[in-house]
Amino acid sequence: MTDINLQLVREFFELNRFRVLTNWNRELGGGGRSDHGAQLFVENSGPVAEGELHTLLHPSGLLRIQRAVVEIRAWHTDRFFASTIESNPVVTEFAEPPSLAAAQAFFGTHEFAHILVVSEFPVSAHHRAAALAAVSNTEIDCVIEFPSILRDLISRVSTQGGYPGSPTLQLIQTLKRYRLFRDQQMEFDFPMEPPVSADGEAIYRPDEQQEMDSE
Repeated sequence: MTDINLQLVREFFELNRFRVLTNWNRELGGGGRSDHGAQLFVENSGPVAEGELHTLLHPSGLLRIQRAVVEIRAWHTDRFFASTIESNPVVTEFAEPPSLAAAQAFFGTHEFAHILVVSEFPVSAHHRAAALAAVSNTEIDCVIEFPSILRDLISRVSTQGGYPGSPTLQLIQTLKRYRLFRDQQMEFDFPMEPPVSADGEAIYRPDEQQEMDSE
């Protein structure tokens, strides 16, 4: 069965002119196995731009990536708080030396970035900064949020193009064709506001409410 998260991230890199290989063999150097997410090896097929890589990676920053190991942790029901990263070492394990042998063999070098794909960070500036700081304290070079990937895919898919080999791109194309994506902010033709209770109060997801209560 195809992993939709893997497929979307793979096509995101391919549309940005990267060569992409899925790493199906996730064995660790110590002989054991761990609870890995999906993983890709990516290599830029074009010129690499100069400049500093930021912890929070946006699609425009891909021009500065020569090659990378990409770990996909798209836990869509959760936001990635600092505590999520600090209490789940499996999230950062892919960037640590025992897990990098396959990437080093594939690239033929130790020079590659470690990119983590996550659902999304908290909304508030304080919690968002704390989460990025937690990432910076690991071996991970960059992290990219899933909404950034989706927005970039939507912007690149043409309603006039042909995508016979990709059901995911065909779906995006069909949604664009019928204007269910209205603009680059990824607005939909159905309500995205939180539901309202009988007394008129907005009902938030537990993680959103927890974030608001801690402000």
